[in-house]
Amino acid sequence: MSDRIRKILVFALTFCVVTMSASASAKDASAVLNGINLPPGFSISVYAKLLKPRSLTLHRKSGVVFVGSRSNDVHSLQDTNKDGTADKIVAIGKNLNVPNGVAVLGDRLYVAEIDQISWAALPVTGDKLKLTQIKSDLPRKRHHGWRYMKAGPDAKLYVAIGAPYNIGMPQGMEGTIIRLNTDGQNTETVASGVRNSVGLDFHPKTGEMFFTDNGADNMGDDIPPDELNHVATTPSHFGYPWFGGTDIKLSGYENKIPPGPVVAPVINFQAHTASLGMHFYKGAMFPVEYKHDAFVAQHGSWNRSTPVGYRIMRIKFDAKGKAVAKEIFADGWLNNGDVSGRPVDITELADGSLLVSDDFANLVYRISYDGS
Repeated sequence: MSDRIRKILVFALTFCVVTMSASASAKDASAVLNGINLPPGFSISVYAKLLKPRSLTLHRKSGVVFVGSRSNDVHSLQDTNKDGTADKIVAIGKNLNVPNGVAVLGDRLYVAEIDQISWAALPVTGDKLKLTQIKSDLPRKRHHGWRYMKAGPDAKLYVAIGAPYNIGMPQGMEGTIIRLNTDGQNTETVASGVRNSVGLDFHPKTGEMFFTDNGADNMGDDIPPDELNHVATTPSHFGYPWFGGTDIKLSGYENKIPPGPVVAPVINFQAHTASLGMHFYKGAMFPVEYKHDAFVAQHGSWNRSTPVGYRIMRIKFDAKGKAVAKEIFADGWLNNGDVSGRPVDITELADGSLLVSDDFANLVYRISYDGS
């Protein structure tokens, strides 16, 4: 066989494999989308396909979405032709130490790895982040060590520091949410007694912080609940490791008393739903009754006899910024025990549509409303 024929055959085989792979991927994505249930007038589509997307943040000036991960990459997504799908997907940060947390403040992208926080100037040129470290003393333990980070209305960074145990006494920064200046200075504790928060946001009217917290494992199918908490004053203590939910005593702490007042959750979610990223809706695309309500991504259970979660919850808020009810907004990623996706985080595009990351289906979805 001549070299020329061999090259032609290799090219043809490669083309077939790539084409079949892309076709299978498109088919898989279509199957996932077809199974999702939404309220009337809403629709869901694929915004981007990429490996293990986690935290989402938007640079409003450029329209670029940045995506963290629990591997070692940060990606940028851009919809250059404004058709509702990202057509430019670039791995801009590589070989990082679990860059789960991403946040944008002004023209800077902040990245939270397990042990440090850094920033890069925007827009990103080329395919490599030029990171400047601002904090390097975060706990290095990997269990619950993927950081979640959000920019606050006070132009500060808020970072969740999970407790590196199922149930155990936190040490140092463990089990807290901290706040710091964008130069890494003036770190302070906003919330303590937090087992593992992987989602927080600020009410658009009051500016007060709400955050999700994941309940302990190995206490049975139905306790303790996952939580939505409200930080009305800082610092506040939210019960871990003494309590889960409003009043469930955690294993090993049944006869122990917390050192001070404990703030109860404002919403208790079903146990083991793994309630992660949350977002307050600020846009005008959705019906007016959704304005300033929150959406919570429930990643889904891993150690429950019957799986639960794998959905997006809507948290209704009243005019005073108080959480008053919860309901399912989107589900279908769990169907008769079969899992097709696991929602992780939620953000909002400038047009008022929502983006949702899914690190199981390897997709970022766009949820829109057209009223029809």
